[in-house]
Amino acid sequence: MTWSTEQPLAPTFAALEASLREVLDSRAATFSLSSAQDAVTGFLRLRHQADAAHLHLLRVLGEVGSSRSQTTRFLGAAPNLLSRAQAHRDLDAATVTDPSVVWDGAIGGVDGDRGALQHLGDALAAGSASRAHLDVAVRVLAGIPTTVRRGTTTLPDAVTGEAVEHRSAGLLDALLTRHATRHCPGVAAHLARELVVTIDPDHEDREFHDPDAAARRGLVVGPLSGGMRRLTADLDETTALLLEQAVAAAAAPTPVQVGADGEVVRDPRSKRQRDLDALVSLVQTGAAASSPAVAQAARVSVVATVADVAAALAHRPGRVSATVEGHGPVSAAAAGYLVCGATLRRVLTTPAGAVLDLGRSTRLATSAQRTAMAVRDGGCVAPGCTTAPRACEAHHVPEWERGGRSDLDAMVLLCPTHHRAWHAHHLQVRFRPDRTVEARWVTWSTRWPGRSTTHPWVRNTVPADRAEARALGARLRAGGDTDPPRARAV
Repeated sequence: MTWSTEQPLAPTFAALEASLREVLDSRAATFSLSSAQDAVTGFLRLRHQADAAHLHLLRVLGEVGSSRSQTTRFLGAAPNLLSRAQAHRDLDAATVTDPSVVWDGAIGGVDGDRGALQHLGDALAAGSASRAHLDVAVRVLAGIPTTVRRGTTTLPDAVTGEAVEHRSAGLLDALLTRHATRHCPGVAAHLARELVVTIDPDHEDREFHDPDAAARRGLVVGPLSGGMRRLTADLDETTALLLEQAVAAAAAPTPVQVGADGEVVRDPRSKRQRDLDALVSLVQTGAAASSPAVAQAARVSVVATVADVAAALAHRPGRVSATVEGHGPVSAAAAGYLVCGATLRRVLTTPAGAVLDLGRSTRLATSAQRTAMAVRDGGCVAPGCTTAPRACEAHHVPEWERGGRSDLDAMVLLCPTHHRAWHAHHLQVRFRPDRTVEARWVTWSTRWPGRSTTHPWVRNTVPADRAEARALGARLRAGGDTDPPRARAV
């Protein structure tokens, strides 16, 4: 591209273009495995910083006189050719990360949420957060009631203990920034949903009772293309839960078998293929019934307290802490629907309650043990993996063949991919003194067989971060009536 001499950043952009050309001209022969990984990591940080620069230029475009509608048309025209939806997302992100806004009693004064996510914008500019994290935070901010996110909350100072007034958006910004620097966007979105449900528990209740929501349900069979058809379904929350759990129960891989030639035969299907086969099998089973089939409810694992169950049965509105394995928090109305007609089972996560330590008496984890591990691990414990507990396998540490025990403190959840990675010695898992789990990757040298590089241990912080999100959400919703948690700096 030829840069105009009238453009003030023309020399800078020309230098950037030359630098990118050098990256494209690099060859694998000049890298080792570790140096190539460092190069990818460094470039990702630069790409995040480039996204921050893009948002800055959009703010500059507004300051020189371009309105939002004019900027949207400009971004959609050649040579930019951004979609209208992407243009709006870019403008929203540029607005909420505006670092020039000073709080004067309301976020951005008359500009609404302008500057509400300045900390996250700083993290993006530093390369420690991605644009995907910022998009998650923008959606979360829009889902929180205006009176909450533009209000104030009183918290005690972490050093002096004196009551200090904070703007609620600043606390939200700090929490979302911590999630962005610790987790991938998928996990950050899950934790953000915990926050939204805690702050506005009636939101999902309203959706549950909304007659228009049921009217929007539907199934569309797409046209034949390349010998395949695509199904698109719009489901309400409880229907989706029942479908997910029914498919998950029927989508287990076929057992490992030993063929006549002595070779180990494993299920060759991917998880997507197993899920589809399970759905087809369920449909065929129902269609083959000679009489109207009696619906057998899918097994939905709901983790809830006794108080949650009592509130759901009494149809009392308000927040509940019930969560569904692999789905996350559910509203009070959805919890009441699931509890109605359910078989309740008492499961304790301490060895003094349910039998969670079985020693060498059995190899496979019990349902109670899997529920306890789902609460403790939150899913696969491999760094960066977001696989839900229901799709994970219970792995013995050490493995069963080497004397491992079927005890809660000797098993962790690993998805099938990372379970194989552990047996291939690419992943290590250990228990911390507080019985939480942490893992690390092991990279083996391709040039020097037997030589490996171990990466830092990463603690599974999802359960703690979930509790932190709920605590902040409860504090913001209470508006200063309960003892607040201590504020932490980003």
